[in-house]
Amino acid sequence: MRELLRRGARLGRSLYARIALGYLISLLLLSVAAAWIAISQFNQLGRELQQRQEIHLADNLAQVMRPALRQGADSEAAHDMARHIASINPSLALYVLDDRGRVVADYAEPACHQEHRVSPQALETLLGEDPMLPVLAVSPCGGEPGVFSVARISYGPTGEPGYLYADLTNAGQASMFAMLRTSSITRTLVAAGLIALLVSGIFGLVWFALLTRRFTRLTTAVQRLAGGDYSQRIEAPSDDELGRLARAFNDMAGTIEAQLAAMRETDRQRRELIANLTHDFRTPLTSLRGYTEQLLSAPQGSEEERRQALCSILDNADRLTRLAQQLSTLARLDAYDKPLQREPFSLPELAHDIAGKFRHQAGQAEVALSVACDPALPWVDADLGLIDRVLCNLIDNALNATPAGGWVRLDAEARDDGVRLSVVDSGVGIAAEELPVITQRFYRTRDSIAKGEGSGLGLSIVREICERHGTRIEVDSRQGEGTRVSLVLPFA
Repeated sequence: MRELLRRGARLGRSLYARIALGYLISLLLLSVAAAWIAISQFNQLGRELQQRQEIHLADNLAQVMRPALRQGADSEAAHDMARHIASINPSLALYVLDDRGRVVADYAEPACHQEHRVSPQALETLLGEDPMLPVLAVSPCGGEPGVFSVARISYGPTGEPGYLYADLTNAGQASMFAMLRTSSITRTLVAAGLIALLVSGIFGLVWFALLTRRFTRLTTAVQRLAGGDYSQRIEAPSDDELGRLARAFNDMAGTIEAQLAAMRETDRQRRELIANLTHDFRTPLTSLRGYTEQLLSAPQGSEEERRQALCSILDNADRLTRLAQQLSTLARLDAYDKPLQREPFSLPELAHDIAGKFRHQAGQAEVALSVACDPALPWVDADLGLIDRVLCNLIDNALNATPAGGWVRLDAEARDDGVRLSVVDSGVGIAAEELPVITQRFYRTRDSIAKGEGSGLGLSIVREICERHGTRIEVDSRQGEGTRVSLVLPFA
């Protein structure tokens, strides 16, 4: 019992119950209004028919009463004639009015006071050509405006002008009441109205149930999504508001699912970062410790041995410095709160400056380092510090991947969409299956792993800097033939 009451209360608070209640109330009010309008129009139609059928009644009665009216409008002969007419049609009330509409003779039962008047404008309207029926006037006895018949007459020995006024209100009401009570058309209309009301109510309830069922599916999907089931999706076959809402929910669910996948991937990369950093820092630190202990344990060693140990210490320190710089750059790129410091600058000047930094490293590796940039190239608009980092990373990677006797070249050429900057080498190249993933964080090629070099951050930093500048990195490489890494910077 409690469960039924709980379900009933839940249904009463539901959107379907509110829409259905509002619809039924609106339908009931609309039906009452339609019925009231229909009855009033039927009444108006009855008045029109009554007046149209008896519009010449006053003319006919005036012909009959003409001899009596010559004796006077309020004469005994006129009253006798009026009583005779009333015996034939008891619902008819006759009056004689003067030319201003004031009652001169009252033949109604019971009689009204003669100071009452009828609007002359209504009388002349009905007497005009093709009057718009029904024409209503207030009876000399008062009450609501009703239909009438009127004829121009002259009364009395002097032939004073006036009107014979036949009040048809009582006859019209009686006939209208009888029509409403006995007419088969009325009964048919009432039955048809009730059937239409019932069908409309049932159809509306079913239609609202179908509409709210989609809301119910949406609510269920949202609840499951809130419970952790991010694979929830809703079919949206229609292009109405509910269909667009369902598609918006699907987009939101897809975004949340993608963000969760990205968070899981970020967490995996974080764990991988810790593992890689542990390895990358342990190796040079172990070497540093070993060479330092060697110097401390053999202070009297030869000068050549001391020099080799110090060079090894310096190489490992440089390796740690590069790794720290890459991590610092990667952290700054991840923090998007710092905007790009864009400025116009000359790429050829920057290329020659960076090439000068790597002359010594290239000489030690016996690799020819050159710059092929036209000094007249247009200036570009970018973050100078970040582009400097891009070129340093690319040239460092190229020198490490190029064996002795090879070459590394830095190219720049103008195109329609900007200046294309490329670092080309004749090194070992990259395998075709590794090209799609080499820009991922911490990914190291098989050649780098074999040599025990690299951190897997260089190209990742380059890719993210390019993305912040609205461009992309292009890598073209063939194993054993060399590699070209390119990006396009916009004109200043």
